[in-house]
Amino acid sequence: PLLIQEIKSKTMSSFRLFLLGVLPFAAPAASAFAVGSPKMEKSSTTLMESTAIVENPTIVESQCEAGGSILDEAAMLQAQNFPVAPETLVEMAKAALTKDSGVLDPSLWAEDFEFCAPYVGPLSKEAFLDAADGFGIYEAFPDFDNRYFGFTVDPVEPGRVWFMTRLKCTNDGAGLFGRKEPTNKGVVLPPQMYSFKFDINGKIRELTVGYSVDRRQGTTGGLGGMFGVFYGIGQGLPFPEGKPYQLSRRFRLFTKIGNIVSGLNKKKEE
Repeated sequence: PLLIQEIKSKTMSSFRLFLLGVLPFAAPAASAFAVGSPKMEKSSTTLMESTAIVENPTIVESQCEAGGSILDEAAMLQAQNFPVAPETLVEMAKAALTKDSGVLDPSLWAEDFEFCAPYVGPLSKEAFLDAADGFGIYEAFPDFDNRYFGFTVDPVEPGRVWFMTRLKCTNDGAGLFGRKEPTNKGVVLPPQMYSFKFDINGKIRELTVGYSVDRRQGTTGGLGGMFGVFYGIGQGLPFPEGKPYQLSRRFRLFTKIGNIVSGLNKKKEE
């Protein structure tokens, strides 16, 4: 009976991790926001969903010689006529982070709140809280620190506040996944992009997390979020999204062929 109970406990923990995978908050099971996976199932249509954005006209500060333009952010933010001022949106975002993005105070969320990460979501408020319940990440990683910075209001999408994290932590508290002893290993994740989308009433409509922006940094091979944390302490999860990104054989083959063709063309030009 004890063995069966332990198997059930581990199975439920794995299921919750599969649902949320990466939330770097107090109820941290939240977002499969690993950097790229070698495979993506065709049936995973939810991963391809996008959010409609109502854009105001682009106001350009200066035109680049090639590649586009530099936006006049102040002018575009003013043209949005959003009822909450940009500086207030930033303060609201920081205040929400002190409450674990609303996990500790769901009243910060709108009724139609959604959580979305690279491989998970969108999840409703209820589904998000239910899946995030029952994890003791802070007990396993007492020094868990996301180190948020770089807050900026989006001049294109009204109400969106972007910010970054540089998470570091050490598994010197409790053990994970049924293990009694911690690994005592430290982890540094690559820099990641997060965001809040506020509605006109100042409530959080969307929370997006875990988009790694430089896979060369950190100690997890570019893998972000809790997937990266688990991998960094030697307890990677048993599916491709739980491991660092690897180039597919097909991509490597095409790259090799491209290099050969490019080399032959250069010889012809000579």
